[in-house]
Parts: sequence; structure tokens; C-alpha cells
Amino acid sequence: MKKYIYLIAIIATISLNAMAQKGERLEAMKIGFITERLNLSSDEAKVFWPVYNKFTDDMKKLRQSSKGKISEEMADMPAMTDAEAEKVLNDMVNFKIQEADLLKKYASEFKKVLPVKKVVLLFKAENDFKRELLKKLSQRNRD
Repeated sequence: MKKYIYLIAIIATISLNAMAQKGERLEAMKIGFITERLNLSSDEAKVFWPVYNKFTDDMKKLRQSSKGKISEEMADMPAMTDAEAEKVLNDMVNFKIQEADLLKKYASEFKKVLPVKKVVLLFKAENDFKRELLKKLSQRNRD
């Protein structure tokens, strides 16, 4: 029995390491993509990346807390009452408002460390990166 538990632990560790490496590779690709698109100087990069990392951390926390809550609320959609559906809808709208507020806050922070044109390019680069990533995933699934 101990052999099986040990084997499962090894497999789980290997799987977690592989997922972490994929996440790290993806993050490195995103950093390279954004750096190239924004044509960041070394001085700009030094002040930009700490702000950007805080931005992505804050967005991630918001999404995890809100999306998890909304997903739980929607778990049994057919049995949901109108009042429960109204609450879910309000939570969805509130999430979008919080997301917009965070975006507004960080747009202001980014303007403190980058020219405004590069801030616009940043948000465009993020969208372009997501679009290219989805395109690659779609092509991979077709092959």
C-alpha cells in the first residue's frame, strides 16, 4: 500500500512540476511579447515590470475570488430561483465593475512610468497575445 501512495505522490509531483513549467514558459513568452511590442528601454523596463506584476497579481486575485463565487452560485442553474439568478447577475455585473476599476487604477499607475502611447500599446499587446495564444491552441487541437 505504501508503494502505491509513494508512486501516486511521485506522479502528482511530476504533473505539478510540468504544469508549473508550462505556466513559467507561458509567462516568459508573454513578457517577451509585451517587451517587444512596447519596445521598452532598460530604464523603462526597470520601473514598468514591478507595476505590471502587481497589476496582474491584483487582476488574478479578483478573477479567482469573483469567478469562483459566481461559478459556485451557477452550479445548479436549472433549479435556481429568479431571486438567486438576480443575485448571480448582480455579482457578474459587480465583477465587471471591479475589473474596470482596477484597470482604471493601473492605467493611471502605468502612465506614471511609461508614456501614454506605450500604455495604450500595453493593453493592445495583452489582447494580441491572448488572441495569438488562442489561435495556436486552436491550431494544435485541429492537428
